[in-house]
Amino acid sequence: MNSRNPDTERLYWPADRIREYQLDRLRETVPRASRSTYYGPRLPQAQLETLDDLHRLPFTSKDDVRAASPFGLLAVESNEVFQYHETYGTTGTPTSSWLTWDDFQNYATQINHAAANLHSDDRVLVRFPYAISVPAHIVTQAAHNRGACVIPVSSRTAISPYPRVVDLLAKLKATVIGCLPMEAIWLAETARQMGKDPARDFPHLRAFLVAGELLSDARRTRIAELWHADIYNLYGCTEGGNIAADCDAGRLHLSWDHFLLEALDETTWQPAQPGVLGVAVLTTLTRQAMPLIRFRLGDYIRLRMSPGCPCGREAPVIEHYGRDLNSFKFCGRRYFVRDLEDRLLRAPAEALGNLWLFEVRRDQVRFRAEAARPDPWLYRRLEEQVRDELGLPLVIESVAPGALLNRARLAKTEPVHKPRVVGNISPEEQPLTLDDLM
Repeated sequence: MNSRNPDTERLYWPADRIREYQLDRLRETVPRASRSTYYGPRLPQAQLETLDDLHRLPFTSKDDVRAASPFGLLAVESNEVFQYHETYGTTGTPTSSWLTWDDFQNYATQINHAAANLHSDDRVLVRFPYAISVPAHIVTQAAHNRGACVIPVSSRTAISPYPRVVDLLAKLKATVIGCLPMEAIWLAETARQMGKDPARDFPHLRAFLVAGELLSDARRTRIAELWHADIYNLYGCTEGGNIAADCDAGRLHLSWDHFLLEALDETTWQPAQPGVLGVAVLTTLTRQAMPLIRFRLGDYIRLRMSPGCPCGREAPVIEHYGRDLNSFKFCGRRYFVRDLEDRLLRAPAEALGNLWLFEVRRDQVRFRAEAARPDPWLYRRLEEQVRDELGLPLVIESVAPGALLNRARLAKTEPVHKPRVVGNISPEEQPLTLDDLM
């Protein structure tokens, strides 16, 4: 199926045409960024002759953005700002992101670069948190821009516990879910606890839009099999936008009409060879409120040109390996969770279930996974493969279902009331407090 539509048209352009377009946008971006108090004294005024001149521009680190937040990177007048967001802050102090209306619409357009092809018959259940972070808002706008209905569930709260979400999926016949990859697994486990089969009992559900976590190919396959639905990965950051989205072939294509993306050697900070792992450095091309110049994302990626992709897109393909939290060091060497998942999770789900964790010990790395049907012979074979291909002493340990995650936590539902200021009390009772009424 070809997912060509007005939102994705430029992803099919030949490289020479897009480079001219990118250069024009970069020439607009640099002076725009210079209007901010952070970039003003840092950016050169010389004319950019080619895209290669990008390397003359200074880097922007995560610490730079933190230090400049909230106002130092703002490049428009306050009356031009449409919306404000912050990062989760899981890897440090949250950073700011200001959006104009056009920025907000561009973020939504970048979501619609995914080949999920949202349409007016879709009912899109959004399980991302709406509080302060950006994904829920832009997925909502992306769905509305395609005429789809949105079910704004948000992340887990007392109002939207997992059982209620499963009930909503069934009774509203939701067709698409937007959520974290792990959230898709937890929802499936909750459905099972409620006596439902995720692969059979939600026939209207056709696709997931997942973001916010590393998604290996093997993990994608597991989630697809759990729900019998297509999985479309989104890769982005709050500060910049949605950088890449999956095509029909499951390849993560750069939204090259909105971004320049470099993969640089983390030692020399020079361009890595095509297909060689490097650190992602992002330059925005269409941001108005908060342009970013050579922003070090902290992600490890492989960047490949994509001639011959079955989808027909010419935009480069990103292989995303995540950040430091998606890797670990053992005996002085870095190992990526993606490399391990893509080897281990090929195993049948009965032998290595959908809930697992890595334990890095002094003398070995232990992979613990829930398993309905342990298979020691398979485990030894996988251990040998990891040792031979990655040089890692891995030990696989199966545990009983429920050992890694107490399913009762998923089913927990707390009563929710609107706040009250009027309460009845008998003469012999103690005076009420607001706590008694909430």
